[in-house]
Amino acid sequence: MTFYPLKYLFFIAMISIRYLVVAGLFFYFTQKLWAQRTRTAMVNSKPQFKGQLNHELKFSMVTVLIFALGGLNFIFAKESHWGLIYTDIGEWGMGYFIFSIFLMLILHDWYFYWTHRWLHRKENFGRFHSVHHRSKVTTPFTSQSFHWVESFINMGPSLIFPFIFPLHPTAYIIFTIVAFAYNVYGHGNYDFLPKRWRNHALFRWINSPSNHGYHHDQINGNYGFYTTIWDRAHGTYVNADICADDFKR
Repeated sequence: MTFYPLKYLFFIAMISIRYLVVAGLFFYFTQKLWAQRTRTAMVNSKPQFKGQLNHELKFSMVTVLIFALGGLNFIFAKESHWGLIYTDIGEWGMGYFIFSIFLMLILHDWYFYWTHRWLHRKENFGRFHSVHHRSKVTTPFTSQSFHWVESFINMGPSLIFPFIFPLHPTAYIIFTIVAFAYNVYGHGNYDFLPKRWRNHALFRWINSPSNHGYHHDQINGNYGFYTTIWDRAHGTYVNADICADDFKR
């Protein structure tokens, strides 16, 4: 059996390193090393609030402690045999392996949209979500800057997935990496996809840093994570490129 306290420390270390390295490198290259080259891709040019980086790092470290519990949950699901974890890809085949990754992303997108809208209800925003929204101009470090209650809510799918359908550990890891990377990019305040492409039929369903930047600045609309599907279906989509003058200056 796994020694859980040691594993918990391991997950804390891995998630902290991943966050600081990936978010830190994105921050360094866009705002320091390549600042002149990336200026045209900046989403919101307003100044950050005083002490923003310290605020984001402080709350992100709390998030790390909570997200690390997701790793323990996966180990528990496997060792207790309560979860549907399998280790031989051939047992379900490569087709299902790939399908399970997309299934997790789709379910996560749906779950995030509705919990995000719930957090924007008046009684919940001030208590929980305002911690994240204090960063009206986002940075890569905003990606994990949450109230601890919101961190638990965001971890929901990761806790449930191992128990509701067959899941290979590698597929689960790929899902968590994609979710993390997309979250950092979405909060990075730089949109490297040209405007004409963002509104093209091939890309219009994909959520962009521009759309999420509008959401942070205006505190309404664009509640989705990976896609704009749920926002478009429920009338909460706002095309940030059309409304850019409302928040970029």
